[in-house]
Amino acid sequence: MDLILCVWTLGGVWLVIRALTVRGTLQDKAADLLKTERFLFGGWAAEIRRAAGGWLFLAAVVLLQFDVFFMSSLVREQGYAWYSFLAPKLEVVYFAAIFFKLTLFTRYSGWQWGAGWCFFFVSRWVFINNHSYWFILGILFALAAKDAPLRRTLKAGLAVSAASFLTVVLGAAAGLIPMLSDVWENGRSRYSFGYGWYTLTGAVLLGLCLMYVCWRQVKNLRWFDFVLLAAAAVFSDQGPDSRCATVCIVLVLVLSLLLRFAPAVAKPQWVRVLVSVAPAAVFLVSLLSGWLYDPAIPFWEKLNELFTGRLDLAHQALTGSHIAIAGQQLLEENFVVDNFYVAQWIYSGPVMSLLLWGAVTVLLWRLLKKGAVTESVCLVAMLAQAFMDVHFCWPCINVCLWLLPCVLYLLPAERTPSFAAEDEPR
Repeated sequence: MDLILCVWTLGGVWLVIRALTVRGTLQDKAADLLKTERFLFGGWAAEIRRAAGGWLFLAAVVLLQFDVFFMSSLVREQGYAWYSFLAPKLEVVYFAAIFFKLTLFTRYSGWQWGAGWCFFFVSRWVFINNHSYWFILGILFALAAKDAPLRRTLKAGLAVSAASFLTVVLGAAAGLIPMLSDVWENGRSRYSFGYGWYTLTGAVLLGLCLMYVCWRQVKNLRWFDFVLLAAAAVFSDQGPDSRCATVCIVLVLVLSLLLRFAPAVAKPQWVRVLVSVAPAAVFLVSLLSGWLYDPAIPFWEKLNELFTGRLDLAHQALTGSHIAIAGQQLLEENFVVDNFYVAQWIYSGPVMSLLLWGAVTVLLWRLLKKGAVTESVCLVAMLAQAFMDVHFCWPCINVCLWLLPCVLYLLPAERTPSFAAEDEPR
């Protein structure tokens, strides 16, 4: 993190010095600095660096997907020599790829560099305080996705993710990988199918569904796509019994059906406004429901049962902890908070919470205005998932994080990205 900050800072100094060498008035120099996109530290091998930057981001994504979807399964319990050799090296490689993509293989104007640097500085400051691996990893991938060929990267990530997931599930079914099992009080059984916890299995499946829908695009979905999504929802319900993942997959299915056959639904401005305020609305509902929860009131108790005790957990965390402006590590009480909005508020602090949800709100508005309904559907599903689970900032699950550069670098509206083929950089 410090290395990225130092190199990025030197890059900003280089941009200023480079602008001062431009002939003309001070106004000309300022316009060149703020508006002209350049690679940091010189324009040497510009075309090669532009292409290499896309491949670096793709490599980072593919390695992360393999690391989480396969290497983080219970295959780690088998004691294979190849696993011990490979596991610690994967993280080093994809972090290195992200580092070089950010510093040497991405073009910035002074305006973009300043916005990205400020967001990264605040995120790094919060990370130093909360040590949240997934939080900072999500931020790094969101920053590094600028100008990357997202559709090509998505297809590669989907292929690796699907192969990894199927290998783990089939390996667990064959007894080659351990499988956790449990029985609810109501008699329902749940199985992890090779992963370390049931909700992780559901989150991985949800991530696969989001990648698949983003690849296919809602306007191109056919009957077999909806059958596949329905089958994934049934598997999530009957296998790991991850209710959060099941509800979110069904939400993706229903919204995709609606927008596939009635695309005009998303066009009215009032609809775009209503959907765009969803991040702020769910954030406020999460905090207020946690603070106001009272087990003595039947309404709150029924709601708490519906969300499997999450209101009670949020209430304990919010009322039993203090708020640190720039984040904090896990508290001594070690509160378990499955609601990501509440967890982010407590462990990343109010500044980072407002920055994150503000950025997501702007992204959702711009996607809807652009007509990118596929990405909007997937982002709404992840906002719903964040109410009951903490995978929103996992860039391997929530691929919508790759779309955030348009907000984090304050890019113009016409540069709002999507996963559609027509938006792929040439």
